[in-house]
Amino acid sequence: MKIEIKSITLQNFKKERYKTLSFAHNVLISGGNETGKSTIYDAYLWCLFGVTSRPDTIVQTLDCNNNIIHKLETSVVVVINYNDERDIKIERRLTERWKGKDTADEKFMGTTQSRLVDDVPYSVSQFKEKLNSLCNFEDWFMLSNISLFWTYKVDVRRKILMSLACDINEEELMQDYPLVYKGVYTEKKDIAEMLTQQKTTRKRANDELQLIPAKVQAQDALKVDEDFDNIESEKVKVEAQLANIEANLQGVVTESLEMQEYKKRVAEQEAKNQTAHKAWTKAHFAEVDNIFKQVSVASEALRTAKASQKTNLDANIQNKAKLASLTNEFNDLMQQWKDVNEKEFSYAQTDICPVCGRPYTDEMKEQEYANAVSEYNTNKASKLMEIQNKATEKHGQITVIKGCINTYEQVTANTDKKDVATKQETYNALVRKRTEVQTQTWETSAAYAETIKEINAIKATEPKPVVDATVEESKQKKKEFTAKRDELIKRLSSRDTNKRIEDEKVKLDKRSRELAQIVADCNEVIRQIKEYKKAKISIVESKVNSYFSLIRWKFYEQNITNDDEKEICTAIDRNGVDYNNTNDGTVINMGIDIINGISTAKDIYVPLFVDRKESVENALPSVQQVIYLQCKYGEPFKIENV
Repeated sequence: MKIEIKSITLQNFKKERYKTLSFAHNVLISGGNETGKSTIYDAYLWCLFGVTSRPDTIVQTLDCNNNIIHKLETSVVVVINYNDERDIKIERRLTERWKGKDTADEKFMGTTQSRLVDDVPYSVSQFKEKLNSLCNFEDWFMLSNISLFWTYKVDVRRKILMSLACDINEEELMQDYPLVYKGVYTEKKDIAEMLTQQKTTRKRANDELQLIPAKVQAQDALKVDEDFDNIESEKVKVEAQLANIEANLQGVVTESLEMQEYKKRVAEQEAKNQTAHKAWTKAHFAEVDNIFKQVSVASEALRTAKASQKTNLDANIQNKAKLASLTNEFNDLMQQWKDVNEKEFSYAQTDICPVCGRPYTDEMKEQEYANAVSEYNTNKASKLMEIQNKATEKHGQITVIKGCINTYEQVTANTDKKDVATKQETYNALVRKRTEVQTQTWETSAAYAETIKEINAIKATEPKPVVDATVEESKQKKKEFTAKRDELIKRLSSRDTNKRIEDEKVKLDKRSRELAQIVADCNEVIRQIKEYKKAKISIVESKVNSYFSLIRWKFYEQNITNDDEKEICTAIDRNGVDYNNTNDGTVINMGIDIINGISTAKDIYVPLFVDRKESVENALPSVQQVIYLQCKYGEPFKIENV
């Protein structure tokens, strides 16, 4: 698609009362400052797009004092050729609206714009739709000037350029990265979402993995250091000696019913003690696990409270900075109001009408003066009201921000401080309790003390049998060996505790290996995603750069803090110099190269305005119509074919 300007006609546009320019394929518009070079570009932009090169540009005709000359119609007509097939006339008009025009009570009511294509009027939306049917509206505007592309944000520039490589077969490229392919085409996931998910899963696994050594250490602290094989061997020996003593005493001493009952009670109490020991051990392990969980929850709550405190503090700092800025803006507005209010009316009397050139009568001079005074007072009042409204708005904003700052300093700061202190205290208490629980043993427990108390109470009721000295000696030995056996049995009971500890450590080791595998799997997916992105980056950059002769584009760079890629949009010339660091001539040629590349890729060729032609000796050839604007100090306005 190709569009070229055939002619531009200006009427009452800026300082041009009437001017018509004809265009060849490429033209050079030259002249000194204020000769109207930029006016031609502004007229083109205003006619087609309703904008100018500067937002503060007034398109209406101005008098020698830069005041708008009212009751004149402003218009621009641009005749373009479309695809070497037909000419199209495009026109935009600006007309003033007056109430009671040419009467003593006339009042200016603003302006209206009309838009025409081939003399047919169109509404705003219809006009844009009409131009869009010739060429994409946004592309047309962007490709009309070498500087417009750089006014866009980085993400917009990236999107425009990377769209030039839209024919890349991503599915085929992903075949070399099976995990990426599976996620995108089988599981229907977005790559960015997939990468975030894998990083989140990896972090959670790593966090849990880091807790396992402490859990293993806690289990080791509960282990009893005993040589259970030697204890078991000693127990067998003691039981054998007890059996001999029992054999010797058999039939020698006839125990009383009272003694038999006593021994039964002792046996029952010992069995009860064993059951209590097992129950305490189970409860203790549950308590240890629970306190670890409580410490973890308290730690997270403390971290969250500190983060909230920092967020509120940062917000208050920002509010104070905003308050200072608003206060300065308010003071500036007050000074503006004072300056406008104190400014006195001044008037330069003219004797000749600037429009028709006829001399003013005295009555007309008085009327002109009265009109000037009225217009001055109206404008002054309007300006004072505008400044006052702005100041009122700023004062309201200041009041709101002061309220926020006051709320923080009187309430929020104290609340945050108390919250952090409370959660810190809770965390410290739980840590102390965790240490206390970890160091507890069965022998130091209240339950153990109670069982000893009960068994001792029973043993205190032991009846004394009437026996001879030999029997008494045997029974004394039996008592000693029984106590020794019981002590050995007690020590052997820790074997079950150690067994449960080892079982728990096996579970922790298994979980550690599972988590390590999860981390490894996530790392592999992340690696493939990054490798795929690097491969795609290389292809995209190569494809995009094939459209440009001077510029090489970089869309990604390595982050300093991690191994991720940062999205950029940097233009580098053939010497490796960044666009922002090149001279004016190179900037112009790089700008032409950008337009050439995008135009070629999109097959869109629209008129291109190149300003500051004097800065480049050999401008890069362009594939579309080019209108060069060149400053030649002291020379008049001139247009010529090149």
